[in-house]
Amino acid sequence: MVISCICNSYAIFAQSIPSTSIGKIVIDPGHGGHDPGALSPDRKLREKDINLSVAMYLGGAIRESYPDIEVLYTRSSDVAVDLDKRGMLATEGHADLFISIHVNSTRRSVTVPLGPETWVFGGDRSMRKDDSYEVVLKENEVIKFEENYRAKYEGFDPENPQSMIVFNFQKDAITRQSKILATCIQQTLRSGPLKGNSKDRGMKEGGLMVLAYCSMPAILVELGFINSASDRKILGSDSGRKKLARQLFLGFDKYYKAVTQENNITASPRKAVEKQYRVQVMAGNKKIPATSAVFKGYGQVNYIECPEQKYKYKYTIGNFDTPEEAQEFCTQLRSKDFPGAFVIAVQEGKQVPVK
Repeated sequence: MVISCICNSYAIFAQSIPSTSIGKIVIDPGHGGHDPGALSPDRKLREKDINLSVAMYLGGAIRESYPDIEVLYTRSSDVAVDLDKRGMLATEGHADLFISIHVNSTRRSVTVPLGPETWVFGGDRSMRKDDSYEVVLKENEVIKFEENYRAKYEGFDPENPQSMIVFNFQKDAITRQSKILATCIQQTLRSGPLKGNSKDRGMKEGGLMVLAYCSMPAILVELGFINSASDRKILGSDSGRKKLARQLFLGFDKYYKAVTQENNITASPRKAVEKQYRVQVMAGNKKIPATSAVFKGYGQVNYIECPEQKYKYKYTIGNFDTPEEAQEFCTQLRSKDFPGAFVIAVQEGKQVPVK
């Protein structure tokens, strides 16, 4: 099979995909907890919330189409996770892919669309301080939120990506796979809804700490720019985040099919969608945006439409595989911002009995 037929117009696809299979994926919603990530000009829209929402939608899409693939998250709520632990979770869990989700920013606010870019790990050999250099600096600066980071990362300087060379233990085959995955993702993201301008920001290499600890194909995705008024319309809406997650899934799907066909592996047949457990926090007859202050800044805000009931819309926070996980999160919400919260089950977009 010729890889360039799958994802054409990119030179990297002249290379063959090393033999592999995909049974487990780790999705990493960047930032979290005391680290909000990039902020909108009015500081109301936070990168960490966007990342978490898109990550959960992506995981759900993968589970729905490939139920035999195990999907794990480095975080499923608004908590801080150290950069090294994100990659190590994937490595120690023997994951086959690692996808880190982020949102970009520039120093000045703009009105024009800027769009997505994807990253793979690579020693930064250039000292040019262009926008690519700044992305690496921005993402690596997260370690400053961690205690005793200088000793922990053995002298790594987040202000100098050149020092990442000490972490460059990835093999060439893994790097090639990472580039193929990144290119598939970049290509599908470029088809919308954040197409950016006429110039593709493309796939890039850099000394990104979060990817340094991954021993499998790993990429970091910058979905768009939070300080672009055009990009922000998509990033700030629940429907926009669902569309972005869909494009990420299509990129993964393209890569998956390339891998399975290369190895004569038959993709798992689609099965019935399993129950997902959520925590209902309110209900009403008006649509409320996920970014509304009534949701106290929580991510993963969804609603279920129930036209036959008194209150048409039921609003939920979180998305869990088991009722026990949902109940644990529900207990946290009850003790803080939503004392009336309770667990519900959702299947194929409709509420079903929990048990």
